[in-house]
Amino acid sequence: MTAPTMAAERSREADGLSDRRPRRRRRVRIALVILVLLLGAAGVWLVWFSSVLAVKDVRVVGVDGTRAEAVLSAAAVPVGVPLARIDADTPQRSVLALPWVQSVEVRRGWPTEVVIAVTARVPIASITRGDGAADRSAVDAQGVVFTPVGALPKGLPTVSGDGVGLTAAMAVLAELPADLAPRVVSLSATTRDNVDLTLRSGVLVHWGSAEQADAKAQVLRALMRHKADVYDVSAPELPTTFRAR
Repeated sequence: MTAPTMAAERSREADGLSDRRPRRRRRVRIALVILVLLLGAAGVWLVWFSSVLAVKDVRVVGVDGTRAEAVLSAAAVPVGVPLARIDADTPQRSVLALPWVQSVEVRRGWPTEVVIAVTARVPIASITRGDGAADRSAVDAQGVVFTPVGALPKGLPTVSGDGVGLTAAMAVLAELPADLAPRVVSLSATTRDNVDLTLRSGVLVHWGSAEQADAKAQVLRALMRHKADVYDVSAPELPTTFRAR
């Protein structure tokens, strides 16, 4: 074989190698793309359609007992549905519709749990009807009236009033000093300026509005050193007392 022939063969071999390398790289790229697509499809199936990451437990935190059961019933989170497909907004709105619920958050607890975090309204007073009979309604510090689940805490003061009167009474109750608030058994009001308190001793206090709470409490402490049936501190700079005849 002559030198020119050998050189020609080497050139053809080199050309063949240069042609095969790009084809090999294309096949590798295609294989990698297919592998990525397959892995992506498997991941989508695993998260969105398989039972591997499906809801197995729904847990309520923040309340327990009867109230937790009420939350679970209202939320109605489906068990067995893939966790990624759970619509958190719907159960959240349903639980928030419970009158005694102040706030709620529905969270996905991967891999298979839904957590419902509830903050319940805290009653600070019970409501009385116009005839004076006890009602099952309670009111929280924000003045929201609601029907509680279970028994109300013992020792809550009762509030008589509605509309502006209720708002005024709750504003006064929220501002009462810590030493006076536990002694109040009832509050009544029809306007923002005529809130009356009845103490455990039976004494009636004309408190007025929620303004100047500290000054009114200070004057009331001084007045109560002298026995009376009614104390009027609605204008703390001009307090008065009355004795029943």
